Amino acid sequence: MINKFLKKAFDEKTLIGIRTKRLEWGQTIIGYIIDLNATCFIINELDEYGMFIGKTLIMISDVLHIEYNDRYQKRLEFISGKRSMFDPNNRVTIWKEGQLLLPDLKTLQGSDKICTFFLNEDDYIIGFLIDITDDQVLIRGIGDEGDDDGISCYYIDNFIGLRYDSLVEQKIKLLYDNQAVFYE
Repeated sequence: MINKFLKKAFDEKTLIGIRTKRLEWGQTIIGYIIDLNATCFIINELDEYGMFIGKTLIMISDVLHIEYNDRYQKRLEFISGKRSMFDPNNRVTIWKEGQLLLPDLKTLQGSDKICTFFLNEDDYIIGFLIDITDDQVLIRGIGDEGDDDGISCYYIDNFIGLRYDSLVEQKIKLLYDNQAVFYE
């Protein structure tokens, strides 16, 4: 069955996810198979922004499982087709704490920019700033796959910084703006 999946992905030039014996659980190589024979194949790998990151030769006997046409891959294939829209030079990161961020937050209110609001280096929320007072913000959360993730309220004093227009926000904005593509 694995050989049939590999052949189909190769013939149809379809994105495919591969987990091998050498990868940790949850790690997957995703890309397009560009060469296939009876014992191995070469996959042209994509990163999470749809950029080609190199070719990997994989022995068929090392394949543990194959993922095909799943939710993540559909979005990655879409992103890959639009990767020329991404510009890593657009990123704006502001490291200020609490009230010092207020002027920057006010400029983002009502904009269509998806932002990452940092509570600490590892804790953040991604979304649109929809309302602001002198001490609180209302954020429409947006998930990694561009889906609406509800509304949250935070005290400005809990923020240590914000970022917008990085590749992360550009990717999420692209998926958010094209949700209909994935839910037809």
